[in-house]
Amino acid sequence: MAAALKISPAEWEVLNVLWETAPAAAAEISAALAGDKEWHPKTVNTFLARLVEKGIVRVRREGKSNVYTPTKTRAQCLRAESDSFLQRVFRGATGPMLLHFVERADLSPEEIRQLEQLLQQKKKP
Repeated sequence: MAAALKISPAEWEVLNVLWETAPAAAAEISAALAGDKEWHPKTVNTFLARLVEKGIVRVRREGKSNVYTPTKTRAQCLRAESDSFLQRVFRGATGPMLLHFVERADLSPEEIRQLEQLLQQKKKP
């Protein structure tokens, strides 16, 4: 199981921008978030500092700006978050979690086909 990274919802917002634009200066990240959030640039800097402290983002100085780059991929963070959620909410039981989400989901025919295909692959020895 991947180690829990403990990424807050606000930090996910910052990371989503970074995964699309990295490397990026704090001002660029703030500008990218401006349409969705009304965060002061100092707020964005606080989230970036937390992500650096957690080892999820790296920072380097370029002139007068700090430039940020993720050290973890979106897939790595999703895996860690998923594992943490699975342990916390479903006590590690994958089957009940899947059943819960499939029952509640409004799935397209293509998504149903993909799920059926995955389940068929799981049946093979």
